[in-house]
Amino acid sequence: MGTHTVHRTGVPARSRAGVDFGRLLLTLAGCAAVIVAAFLDWTRSITGTDLSNHALVKTEFFAQSDIVKSVGGISILLGLVALVGLVDRTGWLTRLAGALGIVLFVLLAIEVYRSAQHSMQAGAWLALGGSVVLIIAGFLGQEIVEAPTVVEQVNAPERDAFEARNREW
Repeated sequence: MGTHTVHRTGVPARSRAGVDFGRLLLTLAGCAAVIVAAFLDWTRSITGTDLSNHALVKTEFFAQSDIVKSVGGISILLGLVALVGLVDRTGWLTRLAGALGIVLFVLLAIEVYRSAQHSMQAGAWLALGGSVVLIIAGFLGQEIVEAPTVVEQVNAPERDAFEARNREW
């Protein structure tokens, strides 16, 4: 008599074509909002791509010529990470990018309201809205469940007898 072994395999819980399409649309809309926001004014008529990333931790808001060291560069990176999150069915990477976008907004808002001039402009608000949309899109990811798979292992003498019987037919 053979022995049984049980393996666990991750499979999608169920097919949800409409929900997957909604997740795709929301992720693309959120990515577009976060990336476009990088090129708009965030505070004091400074665009996100020109606003130094030091504005997230200091009340000094100065222009930065390098996009990699700017708040807009971070926003663009988060949008691209969320876009890559479409590859994973669970949506955790999209949720992470959305949550980090909200953290980006909160850090900037704290510094803006600590400074003398309290003005948040359209770019910051669009980035916040896009980040919220990304979190919602991430929650539409598929649930992956572990399903047991039973594999029967047959001993060698029994396998030989089974193959011999099948050859007779």
